[in-house]
Amino acid sequence: MNKRAQTLEVLKTELSKLCTLADDAGFEMIAYFIETAIRESDEQLSQETRAVVGMELRLESSRSRHL
Repeated sequence: MNKRAQTLEVLKTELSKLCTLADDAGFEMIAYFIETAIRESDEQLSQETRAVVGMELRLESSRSRHL
């Protein structure tokens, strides 16, 4: 996992904690917006992961052609 993906994981963890705190305190709208940010971070993480896997596959393909 690259540095950006690791950072996104940390952000998701912290956002989840904030969401729980907001929800427990009765701030439903704030919790909703935090949940939206968590979904966006999931999407970004998915894109980051696909990009890394794509690069790895291209590298592997390139190596196998040179053998």
